[in-house]
Amino acid sequence: MRILRKFIFFIFLAGIVFSPVYYLKFKTKKFPSEEYLIKEGSMCEGDILGDILVENGLTYTQAYNITNQLKKVFNVRRCGIGDKWKIYFDKDGNFVKFVYQHGPVDYYVVRYDKEKGCYNVKKKKIKAEKKLVGAKGKIQSSLYESMRKIGINPEIIIQFAEIFSSKVDFFTDCRNGDEFAILWNSYTHNGEILQNLHICAAMYKSEYSTYYAFYFKLENGKSGYYDEKGKSVESAFLKAPLNYRRISSYFSYRRFHPILKTYRPHLGIDYAAPYGTPVSAIGDGRVIFAGWTKNGYGIAVKIKHPNGYISYYGHLSRIKKGIRAGKLVKKGQVIGYVGATGLATGPHLDFRLKKNGRFVNFLKLKMPPSYPLPSKYLDEFEKVKGEMMEKLNSLKDGQITLF
Repeated sequence: MRILRKFIFFIFLAGIVFSPVYYLKFKTKKFPSEEYLIKEGSMCEGDILGDILVENGLTYTQAYNITNQLKKVFNVRRCGIGDKWKIYFDKDGNFVKFVYQHGPVDYYVVRYDKEKGCYNVKKKKIKAEKKLVGAKGKIQSSLYESMRKIGINPEIIIQFAEIFSSKVDFFTDCRNGDEFAILWNSYTHNGEILQNLHICAAMYKSEYSTYYAFYFKLENGKSGYYDEKGKSVESAFLKAPLNYRRISSYFSYRRFHPILKTYRPHLGIDYAAPYGTPVSAIGDGRVIFAGWTKNGYGIAVKIKHPNGYISYYGHLSRIKKGIRAGKLVKKGQVIGYVGATGLATGPHLDFRLKKNGRFVNFLKLKMPPSYPLPSKYLDEFEKVKGEMMEKLNSLKDGQITLF
């Protein structure tokens, strides 16, 4: 998933062009006699706040005082691309206040008090309301491009792809005409989406299958996505135990060993990756071995999972601190690092999986589902699902809807 996240984020950055536009406008406030001259714009890559203030009519002393006040409530090093700013002047061109909006909700106001001859700063929040937002559409090229065309934010696209990652490979399985629908929570203000939160419900329909995911939170605070039958959408196992460059050797009952120069079974998958690449547990389980092996497997970790599965991670350079026999580990938790210990010609992970005592081909394994919802939650889940299904079905194709 980290590869997918980086890929989408790269496309997102590549598609953005920031062109700062500074313009003057008069804006009548509460008292009609009071007029302000306002200069406003957005932060671009490489911008320095002090320089922006000077370039837009303030003296170096004023710029220094404003940034100094701002530092009391905000780390100016966190100024980000897209942050909005406004400088207010009175009708005589004297500085009145500076407003800096960081993110969708937080903003900061620096004022000059004429009577006291000093500056003061306040942190404020936009009065936003939480609303459900929805979108529906069809695949016309890639999932990313099709969703962006409607106006869906990249962070929601990433969430959608992650939710269905165990069901659909969105790099290879997307087809023109496939349908999608999403509902998610957002903070809005005057009909404008300020900040996107989590997806509440989602649907993906291909030619042969339709997948649903509904967000549900348990009493203990844990949450997850479940299909229409209350089964977890998430697989119990990761698709791979690391970010790898290529598969250098596949599962085989007869493979020529490059060091021993003989044919022998290779009952695992060799993932080629740079030395030191983090290796993660493919699923929840208990470590039953962590150390040096005597069979050419080098430094290795062995984990026992529910339902008769045992996973093996060999040729590691080292084991992560704290990983030892008896230790409980979670899916995705780093347990070691890629190396070339034992009988290995170069850095790689030799990953193996046993099911009920027999080694199986991990690449052809039908991934076991994660745990279903406990029965005591099913009635409540059905109610949530019904509400979300009704809203999913009400969405109009090719547009975003605010409920």
